[in-house]
Amino acid sequence: MIADERRAGRVKAARTPPPWAAARRARARPSLGVLLAASTATAPAAPAPRRVEDTREPEQPVIEELFLGELAFPQEALELQIASSPAWRRDGRLVRFSIPLQLELGVTDRLQIGGELPLELARNDRGVASGLGVVRAEALYSFLDDRALGLTFSAGIEAGFPAGSRELGASGHALEPFVSLHKTFGFVHLCLSASAEVTLPVARSDTTEIGPGLALAAVLPVGDIAPTVELAVELDDAASLLFAPGVRWHPARGLELGAALSLGLGDEAPDLGLLLLVTREIQLADDDVPEHESGRRSP
Repeated sequence: MIADERRAGRVKAARTPPPWAAARRARARPSLGVLLAASTATAPAAPAPRRVEDTREPEQPVIEELFLGELAFPQEALELQIASSPAWRRDGRLVRFSIPLQLELGVTDRLQIGGELPLELARNDRGVASGLGVVRAEALYSFLDDRALGLTFSAGIEAGFPAGSRELGASGHALEPFVSLHKTFGFVHLCLSASAEVTLPVARSDTTEIGPGLALAAVLPVGDIAPTVELAVELDDAASLLFAPGVRWHPARGLELGAALSLGLGDEAPDLGLLLLVTREIQLADDDVPEHESGRRSP
């Protein structure tokens, strides 16, 4: 009987934890919590996914071509632009009609090369002449393109090669360096370009002629419609001034249609002209990537 009571007492004593063990477990709980909190605080945070807006490409130019001046925006890398700007001009009794085919290719996002093959028709008192006009080749490089400031600056050079008769304006080879500046003021876009056409002599008796020019354009885009006003000044033997109000329409991505009325304000400028424009852009390389890696192209 006494032995059984002693065994029961030993069992109860074994099951009842001593005071120091309970205190140790009480101290272990907060220590584990502190370790978990410290490990959570020191663990590197998972990288946040890049937002599509942060990787979005710069916005596209509000217009693709100018009638009277040079645009500062080059084509993107491996982007081909095919354009035609049919024009009808009347200068007194001389009437000209041209359908030029223009190609522009972006070598890089800053460098562009291009060319122009014009079909010309001229009618005056002596008859009608038709054929190729002045074939042109061009290179353009963008030195500055800061969309945050709304400022783009480019420079280039254009070479002209006579392929037709003098009645079509093909008097000799020509080189024309130019610079172009684009600046945004709120909703208004201003395009300024300056050039100097150097006509090389055809014969020994001819002299080298230099014709500086200046063109200014204002664009006010309203949705898919962009009204434009262009003004060009050419300083040859006599100053000539051209004024061309017009409009651009973007019915689809990569497609631009335009029309303008050209008014001559000087003795050397054509009296009246009607200018049209059809521009189509084609991306030669497939640059589509997942949206989380690179944002979609801006419309």
